[in-house]
Amino acid sequence: MKNDPVATLREDLLRDLPGDIKRVRNAYRRAAQQAALLRDAKDFTAHQTACKAGLGHLECLIKLLRWASDGDKGADSRAEKGTARTGEDVDVEKLIKEARGALAAQKD
Repeated sequence: MKNDPVATLREDLLRDLPGDIKRVRNAYRRAAQQAALLRDAKDFTAHQTACKAGLGHLECLIKLLRWASDGDKGADSRAEKGTARTGEDVDVEKLIKEARGALAAQKD
């Protein structure tokens, strides 16, 4: 029996992504905290752009983890069936929206 490369990828992602997500989250926190120290508007704007990129990276890792943990019941399958998202899905999306809102408010 051949090894299924997709199953192998999912196993690798399930093993590695939680640590990767934690590292990205911690790096984002450190970067976001540095914003309070910036006085120059140009530096602040560049810093906020970097933070937004960090949030995008974090969001992609979370989506990848969802895909890996869903197995053959991925988001496409849920959408086709019209099944509701889990509370965890909604919570993660809410946190991402709140973080984006906070970044936008700091920029203004």
